[in-house]
Amino acid sequence: MDNEIDKVENKLKASLQMCNLNRKDGDDFAEFEATLAKIDSILNNKGPLEDDSQADNGAGGEPKQKIDFDKLDVDKVHLKVRQNRTVINKKPTEEDNKTQPKVLDQQSFMDQVERDANDRAEARAKSEYEAELERAQGNEAFRNEKYEKAIIHYEKAIIKVKNSAITYNNRALCYIKLCNYKRALKDCQHVLENLQETNLRAWLYQANAYKHLNQVDKFEESVAKAREHNPNQLAYIDKYIKQLDDEVEKH
Repeated sequence: MDNEIDKVENKLKASLQMCNLNRKDGDDFAEFEATLAKIDSILNNKGPLEDDSQADNGAGGEPKQKIDFDKLDVDKVHLKVRQNRTVINKKPTEEDNKTQPKVLDQQSFMDQVERDANDRAEARAKSEYEAELERAQGNEAFRNEKYEKAIIHYEKAIIKVKNSAITYNNRALCYIKLCNYKRALKDCQHVLENLQETNLRAWLYQANAYKHLNQVDKFEESVAKAREHNPNQLAYIDKYIKQLDDEVEKH
């Protein structure tokens, strides 16, 4: 390798003489450049230096020269960057790409929740409207003493809106009119146990059913509960119970 370095150094000296440099400066500069070429060749595993026409023939299958790093003079090492190693910081972009889908997903989710809520509200309003129509027809049938027909309309209303205490109470009263007291009790108990514990009509209709079934204890308990849960309606409760007693005595 030293012979090859000498060749490079001589070529540099000859070239530098043409640049009008004095011999001392030219020799120093040529020696410096030759040293750099030697180090660069070692660091790039090129093996012995060749002339320019053979510099690219290092991949011909011949074993590469082993680098002896222990003999390198680190003070004279000059690394040449042979490729553009500029690194673009993609972190902000990657974070934006990660964050943006989350924001979009969250917004899409909220939009879907809002649409679902609107759809449910619209469906609920439609069901309540249709239930009210059925209940109105049931009330009309009840006034005409067509209790079976009224029950059918009330049942259709319940299918539309299942948590209406009014509809259950109306149907319970129809059952009472038809002397079907056990069915009336089921509707009253559904209201009191699942919809509204304080419902006055449910307590009074339950008392009515128990009265006609001669279940005195449960009748009195229902009346007491009606008064307990509706202390502001005591006068109305007393009036209803008196009318109920009079009706039972007539029969």
